Amino acid sequence: MARWLALLFVLCVFGPASDVHAVAPKARLTGVRFLSSVNYTRVILDLTGRVKFTIQPLAGSPRKRIPPRVYLDLSGTRLATPRPRVEVRDRMVQRVRMSQYKAGVVRVVLDLKQPGNHEAVLLANPHRIAVDVERKGGFPVRTEGAVRRSVRRIVLDPGHGGKDPGAVGVNGLREKNIALSIARMLARRLRREMGVDVVLTRDRDVFVSLKERTNIATREAADLFVSIHSNASTNRAAAGLETYYLDHRITDRAILKLAARENGTSLRNVTDRDYILSDMKLGRFACFTPLLAGNLQSSLVRKVRPRYSRVRDLGVKKGPFYVLTVGEMPAALVELFFVSNRREARALRRQAVRAAIVEGLFHGVKEYADGLRKTRCR
Repeated sequence: MARWLALLFVLCVFGPASDVHAVAPKARLTGVRFLSSVNYTRVILDLTGRVKFTIQPLAGSPRKRIPPRVYLDLSGTRLATPRPRVEVRDRMVQRVRMSQYKAGVVRVVLDLKQPGNHEAVLLANPHRIAVDVERKGGFPVRTEGAVRRSVRRIVLDPGHGGKDPGAVGVNGLREKNIALSIARMLARRLRREMGVDVVLTRDRDVFVSLKERTNIATREAADLFVSIHSNASTNRAAAGLETYYLDHRITDRAILKLAARENGTSLRNVTDRDYILSDMKLGRFACFTPLLAGNLQSSLVRKVRPRYSRVRDLGVKKGPFYVLTVGEMPAALVELFFVSNRREARALRRQAVRAAIVEGLFHGVKEYADGLRKTRCR
């Protein structure tokens, strides 16, 4: 009798069992973060799983003191954050409000300070939705699933650090010190002249694991990732600049040996599938990632040559570098000369050459960002 009464209670409150399952949320909205910049605001919705969503703008009414808004409806989602309201109060967004709009649907409302363009994209590992709001005239409105057409947040990754010196070259020149010096200078230049947010995976001489480096880029919802290194070889005559992007289908032994050193693993294990990103990610950025690598490489060679005439252009290559298995963003790894080459080690110690390298990397990023809107990818 008690079982029948319990069943009757469930049916009266929730309706038939099939309806309960139909609206049962598969994911939870667990929190909201935001990043503010001069020209845009990025709101990040943290989720426990993949969801479908729609996004719509709403015009405001100054007479009724109603601000312009952007709202998202997240299907198959349950609100699970203790803060249903987050105050932002920057140039674009006043606050973010969340509610369980109806069973299985969470509504997120961005109260804006001024009308703006918006775009949103669903990201994975971890699952989250990144919503960008920018002043009118910025980027066109887009919704989920598209690759970003603007660069506003960059993660720079100075290779090695702390107990891991990286390659040690002529007269004790250490890769970890070169990478950090270049990254710091580049970060200042990008912030000052492009007005973008820049995050360094390390800003001092400390050890950061490869996994944590990729996690930083993912957590920060970066628009691109650049890992900075210097090369080395048992062949003391080896020289030049080269840039890599991710591909695990590599058989070239020299590249595999380099990847093994940068990955901190053996040559035998360098092609292990644990070190690669899914083919879906590789396909999604099939032309954006080579575009980034190509811009960096060509600009580096062009800007360094006046300061070091012997520079060799080793080109853009593919390789199974673990650090390039970052979240859904274009990523490239640059190898700045060979510390094992006496002439190049001497050049790397010169401030003028380092400044030229920074100039090359800066313009490579800028040219990539400027060309995004014209790039057609399928």
